[in-house]
Amino acid sequence: MFETSLTNKRIAKNTLLLYFRMIFMMLVSLYTSRVILEALGVEDFGVYNVVGGVVSMFGFLNSAMSSSTQRYITFELGRRVMSEQQKVFTTSVQIHMFIALIVVLLGETVGLWFLENKMVIDQSRHSAAFWVFQCSVLTMAVSIISVPYNATIIAHEKMSAFATSPLLKLY
Repeated sequence: MFETSLTNKRIAKNTLLLYFRMIFMMLVSLYTSRVILEALGVEDFGVYNVVGGVVSMFGFLNSAMSSSTQRYITFELGRRVMSEQQKVFTTSVQIHMFIALIVVLLGETVGLWFLENKMVIDQSRHSAAFWVFQCSVLTMAVSIISVPYNATIIAHEKMSAFATSPLLKLY
């Protein structure tokens, strides 16, 4: 009975923390998109969204990789063999670094070719589009590399790390 009560409290706490995080991130996103639109103007904001949208497009990939990595980490947590937990984590970090390397290579070859030859961008904005693309590829690589760490946090049910991290980034 006591263990069930603790589990219920942990679930409620994690749920509330994630809801507060979601609301906070939504408000920040709504505000920053308005500020970015005002600062860039309509045309540059469109270039920013088209070129920078590469990161958003691959969001599903990170979600799938996180779920599968979390599954293996959780399985080893249940077995309670520390050496196997470490092996799964190390292997997943290596795999995700390899995937990030492939994404960077594809982005810097195929992506740049597409940006240079197929996208219709005003010549005066071409340099800005190039740098937005470079930042997007870098952001995507960092996001892929962070998947095993995020999966570990979720597997250990430490949702407070997710809930407080946006607040820490503001300072």
